[in-house]
Amino acid sequence: MEVAGASPAVLAIGNFDGVHLGHQELLAAGTKLARSRGAELVAITFEPHPRQVLGPDRSVSLLTPLEMRRRLLARHGVQRLEVMPFNQHLLSLSPGEFLDRLRARRPVVGIVAGPRLSIGRGEEGRLDFVRVYAARTGIELVVVDEVGSGGSEISSTAIRERLAASDLEAVARMCGRSFRVLGEVEAGDRRGRQLGFPTANLRLLPAQLLPPDGVYVMRLEVDGREPLPAVGSIGTRPQFGPGERKFEVHALAPPGDLYGLEVEVEVLHWLRAQAIFGSQHELVTQMERDRAQANAHFA
Repeated sequence: MEVAGASPAVLAIGNFDGVHLGHQELLAAGTKLARSRGAELVAITFEPHPRQVLGPDRSVSLLTPLEMRRRLLARHGVQRLEVMPFNQHLLSLSPGEFLDRLRARRPVVGIVAGPRLSIGRGEEGRLDFVRVYAARTGIELVVVDEVGSGGSEISSTAIRERLAASDLEAVARMCGRSFRVLGEVEAGDRRGRQLGFPTANLRLLPAQLLPPDGVYVMRLEVDGREPLPAVGSIGTRPQFGPGERKFEVHALAPPGDLYGLEVEVEVLHWLRAQAIFGSQHELVTQMERDRAQANAHFA
């Protein structure tokens, strides 16, 4: 069944949306097991997100769309990421068929799992099934307990709820890092530059979940360089009439030419809601206050 000559693998299976502290605990256990077995840590994830297939009428936004997830998983020890198309065929597989399919690609020497692991068709592929399957096939199974924060379980759902409330500090506690997005800097209307506040306008990854519209303290990272303190806006910019939702970042130090570059932006702290001002002077005065508050945040 296994592919001859393929590297042995320890598998971590999941959606990994947010790559939060619970996921990181699982990956740390996977890294430890992989080293002890002379194997590589392979994460198995799914695209599109299962909720999009199971409820196709629902709009699915993610804490970490696939490319951001790929980066974060690599930073937490994943040596190879395999993306499985989540479709009706995958849904039709029994848990045993699903695991057999993974074992057909490489020798699987270990699996790391949380107590809520669920694989395969229906409710069949719970942890008890995986225990039996692992014992029968000689796979070492390591079960990692759930991780909590403030007395509550850490989950992608809990993080989405705190993000929707602009509670970025709680999001950071549950993720072990600040909330961040990935996007490409594209040309805008240069309105910020005209006001003395040049911004990088980001084209974000599809399905990127964001906090509510407002002005935020941010941090801008380009090509792995030292992150730059920043202040930014998420929203439709009501001052200038109806428009599409935008993600704009003003670096507090000159960032150089960013057009066409892929950047990561951390969203750190909510400052205020978007607003309509009586004049351009009032708008610029408020933007200066925003910049001063952002500078104070980093002082």
